[in-house]
Amino acid sequence: SAGFFYKSVKNFVGQGVFNQNFFGLRDPSSGAAGTLSGTAVAQLNSLSVPISDVSLFTYAALLQQNNNSTALATQQFLAHYNAGTQQLSQAFVDQILAQTDITAGTNDPLFSFAVTRPINNRTGKVHGFELQAQHFFGDSGFGFAASLTKVFGDVKFDNGSSPGTNVFALTGLSDSANATGIFEKNGFSARVSYNWRGTFLASINNGGSRNPRYFAPYGTVDMSLSYDVNKHLGVSFEGVNLLSEPLRVYGRSKREIFFAQEGHPRFFAGARYRF
Repeated sequence: SAGFFYKSVKNFVGQGVFNQNFFGLRDPSSGAAGTLSGTAVAQLNSLSVPISDVSLFTYAALLQQNNNSTALATQQFLAHYNAGTQQLSQAFVDQILAQTDITAGTNDPLFSFAVTRPINNRTGKVHGFELQAQHFFGDSGFGFAASLTKVFGDVKFDNGSSPGTNVFALTGLSDSANATGIFEKNGFSARVSYNWRGTFLASINNGGSRNPRYFAPYGTVDMSLSYDVNKHLGVSFEGVNLLSEPLRVYGRSKREIFFAQEGHPRFFAGARYRF
């Protein structure tokens, strides 16, 4: 069999990322000049203390407790700081955590949230063809099945687009193919198949840089065996991803890896009984 398809869809629903503030929330840990955390950063640098979430919070909390007195905050901080190990006393840190909640001041910058929400996009057109074949060789029990799908779309993600601009592209489009060798006779069934899917765009406009997420081509060899012992009992055995195909997700470049997972074969054995 063979088929051709063509689709033209108006106002595809996509996703866009928009930077905005909510409820006037401010960032008390920005380290910006003129803020509590900014003063803490400056003092820690002058003391040659490595800045971490622990040291920054502790010093800022001491400033808040001592009405922004750097002299008192530094005295208390150094009294519980080991310059050799560059570590604060954990008991002191726990004490400050229990005593103090740092609240944002009017000088702290507003939080900027990257908000993802649906947007109506422009018209998208998709076309392609499908081929499929299946055949058994007489009464031998041997046969095969195969299919191929080729997809073309006029809207692709522009990898050179500005990181601050939402881009429209159709997601999930990819070529695919599979081929299966079959044997079925006398209650015995065996299949070995290869399933392949080409590169496809999974999502767009991710994060502040509006990055895409591409799945690299992925193909697996699978097998299955089953045997009907009698009209009531059947047993089966399956193997998935026999060649240990890995999974990779990348961004604008194939070298910009977002996710990688080793693949390993998985095997399943089963039995069923019909009453």
